[in-house]
Amino acid sequence: MTLISQMATDRFRRSHWKRFVFRGILLLVLACFSMASTGCTLWKDPGKPNWNNSPAAEHHERSIWQAIREKNWKDVEHHLASMFVGVDTEGKKFDREAWVAHWKNVQIRDLSIGEISVQPNGADMVITYELRLDADSLTGKTFRVVSVWQEVKKGWILTAQSLTPVAQ
Repeated sequence: MTLISQMATDRFRRSHWKRFVFRGILLLVLACFSMASTGCTLWKDPGKPNWNNSPAAEHHERSIWQAIREKNWKDVEHHLASMFVGVDTEGKKFDREAWVAHWKNVQIRDLSIGEISVQPNGADMVITYELRLDADSLTGKTFRVVSVWQEVKKGWILTAQSLTPVAQ
């Protein structure tokens, strides 16, 4: 091998080595950036579901019970349809105003919702679940609840709700 061909080969090796190192560093930087960016988001975490950020109908159901529990009657009334019909645990039928008045007289200390099922039906959502209340005369009792929510321009409104005691 001549001196010129050896120098050309050395230059070739150095230039390829530099490219190899540059590509390695670039790959490492991209990998670090990718890992760092997957852990954070551009938007704030929505936190606890509420009326404005809840995507699922079951969150609206939980929110209405939370509003009743916290005596937030403005939210309750805002999310009840004008033609709302409710049936309580004793089979009594109520309109919108009477339903709100009924729950104003009940002190809910705690509640739990389980076995929830959501069935879409056009612009409506039919939700069934078991509700366990710790409230005045309803303490320790479980009820099967059927709720019908309807999507309107301003969000979702509750159009009907029925509570049936579960035999234990």
